This record gives sequence, structure tokens and C-alpha cells, in this order.
Amino acid sequence: MLGVGGAVGVGAALLFIGAGTNVYDAFSAVMSSPWSTAKFTADSEDAAKARKYVRHAVIISWIYALGGALIVSKSSGKLALFPVAGAAIVTVYMVWLYRDAINTGVSENGSAMRKVDSGNGDS
Repeated sequence: MLGVGGAVGVGAALLFIGAGTNVYDAFSAVMSSPWSTAKFTADSEDAAKARKYVRHAVIISWIYALGGALIVSKSSGKLALFPVAGAAIVTVYMVWLYRDAINTGVSENGSAMRKVDSGNGDS
């Protein structure tokens, strides 16, 4: 289908999967889960901190994806798009997921904190 077969096809598949999985690994290493991010992000300061760690995860994972593509390109003489494609798909999803978690946290937790601060909270 993609014109890649045999050992090259296996290598391309492994690069695609590995680069995508590496994005998850980078997010796991520098970020809390999306649930925790939504639960504990209460204001714009928390949101800025969370966005900083999202950027770190993207940078870390893309250094590896582009490095893998470069290594393959140098050794084979051909452009290696499989690690880039794998990383791109998962990066788009993870950035969307964490952006939603951050926005949810600020919206829901921020209003709950305002209620507590004004004496209208349940605590």
C-alpha cells in the first residue's frame, strides 16, 4: 500500500510505532495525566505551568522523532517520514487532550475556588 515491503516495511512500521509511543512516554515523564491536569489546574498561573510542560513533552519527543528520521535518511539515502508521521499523529492528539484538560480545569476549578473564596463553597 505504501510501497514499503520486507525488512524495510518492518523497520518503517517500528519507526512509526516507536515515534508515536515516544510521544506518550515524553508526556508521561513531564506531565501529570490529563485527568490530574483537569482536576488540579485552577487558574491562569496553573494553566501556564501546564502549557510549559506540554511544550517540553513535544520538544523532547520531536527531537527523538527527527533524530530517528535523520539517522535513517543518512544510512539509507532516503527521506524517512515514518517516525515523523508517527510522532505527528500522537502529538496532535496529546496537545488537543491536554489543552482540553487545562481549559476544563481552569473553567471548573476556577469557579469552584471563587465560591470557596467568597464563602459560598461546601467546605
